[in-house]
Amino acid sequence: MRAVRGGDGRQRLKMKDLERATGVGREAIRFYIREGLLPEPERPARNVAFYDESCVGRIRLIKELQQKRYLPLHVIKLIVAGDASPSPREVEALLQLDGRLSPRSGDGGEVRSERLSALAARIGVPVREIRDLAAAEAIDIVTRDGDQWLDGAAVRFVELWAEARRAGFTAARGFGPEQVRLYVDMVRLLAREELRLFTRTVGGGVDADEAVRMAEQGLELGSQLIALLRRAMLLRLIAEGSMAAEPAERSRRGSDAS
Repeated sequence: MRAVRGGDGRQRLKMKDLERATGVGREAIRFYIREGLLPEPERPARNVAFYDESCVGRIRLIKELQQKRYLPLHVIKLIVAGDASPSPREVEALLQLDGRLSPRSGDGGEVRSERLSALAARIGVPVREIRDLAAAEAIDIVTRDGDQWLDGAAVRFVELWAEARRAGFTAARGFGPEQVRLYVDMVRLLAREELRLFTRTVGGGVDADEAVRMAEQGLELGSQLIALLRRAMLLRLIAEGSMAAEPAERSRRGSDAS
C-alpha cells in the first residue's frame, strides 16, 4: 500500500490505495464523504487528495453495519460521526440498545399515531408548517397505506408547537420552523456526545439488560438535568444583560484590564 505521512505522523492514502485496502469502489467512498460518514480528504494540490488512514477502519465498519446488521445510513452516521471511529466495544454497546428502548409520546403517555391532515386540523397548525418542521429534522413524517402519519413524540412535538403559537411565538414575530434548526443541531451534537460517553463508560462493562435499564433511566434523568441547566443559564444571561460576552471573551477582557 502506497502512503505518505502527514505532519501528525499519520499515514495518508490515495484513493486507489483506499479502494484496495477496503474493497469499496471510489464512487461509494465519495458518497460516504458527501453523506458525512467519512471526513473530507486533504487536498494539497489540484487533482490530488490524501485520505487519513482511519478511513480504512471506518469504511470497513460502515460495510459491516450495512451488510451484517442491516442498519440504514442515517443510523450508521450517528455511530461513526466524529473524528475517530468508535471501538468494537462501543459499537456493540450501541447495538445492544438498538430497538430495545421504549418509544415515548413525549409526555409519558401511550405512543400515539395520527394522520398528518387530522392532526393539523385538530391543533390548528397548517399542514405546510408541519412539513416545514419535518424539513428542519425536528420530526419525522412517515407514509403508510398511501397516507402521511406522525407517530409518538412527533405528535406531541407538533402539539407543543401549536401551544407555542398560542403563547405568542408567531410567524409575524419572526418565530418559524427555521428557528427550530438551532435546537435540532444542538440536540444532535449533545446526543452524539452522550452516546459516546455512555458507550465508553458503560459499553462492555454490563450485560445488555443492565445497559438498557441504565439508558432508559439516563434518558429521563438527562432530560430533567438539561431542563434545569437551560433555565438557569437563561436566567443568568438575562441578569448579565442577555447579550453577555462568551466566557473566553470575558476572560480575555479581564486579562486586558489587569
